[in-house]
Amino acid sequence: MTADETPPRTERETGPEGDEAADEPALAGAWLVFDETLQRIADSAARGASAAPPTVLLTGESGAGKSRAARRLHDLSPRADGPFVPVHLAGLAETLLEAELFGHEEGAFTGAVHARDGRFVRASGGTLVLEAIETLALPLQVKLLRVLQERVVEPLGAARSVPVDCAVVATTAVDLRQEVAAGRFREDLFFRLAVVPLEVPPLRARTGDETFGPLCDALVEAVAVRASVPPRDISADARALLVAHPWPGNVRELENALERVLVVPREGPIEAEELGFLAESIRGRSHEIALEALAAGVSLEALERALLEAALAQTRGNASAAARVLELSRRAFDYRRKKLSE
Repeated sequence: MTADETPPRTERETGPEGDEAADEPALAGAWLVFDETLQRIADSAARGASAAPPTVLLTGESGAGKSRAARRLHDLSPRADGPFVPVHLAGLAETLLEAELFGHEEGAFTGAVHARDGRFVRASGGTLVLEAIETLALPLQVKLLRVLQERVVEPLGAARSVPVDCAVVATTAVDLRQEVAAGRFREDLFFRLAVVPLEVPPLRARTGDETFGPLCDALVEAVAVRASVPPRDISADARALLVAHPWPGNVRELENALERVLVVPREGPIEAEELGFLAESIRGRSHEIALEALAAGVSLEALERALLEAALAQTRGNASAAARVLELSRRAFDYRRKKLSE
């Protein structure tokens, strides 16, 4: 099973808060809802296979797995047998990016000794993923808009247009509306990209559902292959520790944590004590936050109120889920909220 495959959904168990928690839309279900949305988009694309697929804009926190979500969408789509072509826009020099995306003819610029197809053409019949779309310079935003509207590219140095036939997915970790307001991103391009806008849930939205275990196992396999080390099972205690961790760095942090364990040769399954550094990182970050709050003159009451409000916002108003995020009982959570409102 790959890191983004979702096992069959099972009936949700009653949580520690009883029937009330079972009836509420827990944060843990966010990934399942997101994956179902990807499947609906893929099904819709399959029904309209003769039409150009709509562009999809994947947003979400850094490291949340936007690239994996794009791959999942590709694998579900009728273009799954075609090429999957990701391009990280921030990783390419602006002077080379136009040629990389749209292609070039022989002699179009110094060093262009051969004609070369761009990423749009190479993704023909498949999916092109434009990662970190917010980093694209304004002049190239104009050219990208034309490609998305007219479905043709003009290679550098060419006197002809080349038709393109690929699904386009863009990803960003920033609010593009703010970039538009600041004049750094074209509004018309934003609307062209956000035909289907989707927010990729953070990893903490996944730890409570049945997809988290298979994700950990798939990452272990991937890391083992990359690091040329044997994979290891994950013990029950280690799994419990992974579930309890808040994962501020999302999937990227989880993958790095598993790699840190696997590269140290050891027999048997991964045990909880090997993951002790996770608790140390949280304690260190808590100390940093406390110092920042003191330096800013934030009172204990204001900090507690901010934590409660942030937990509620993160869980979309689900009080039971917010209490679990803060490691409080529902009764203690409600008591603190009431006390602060008096």
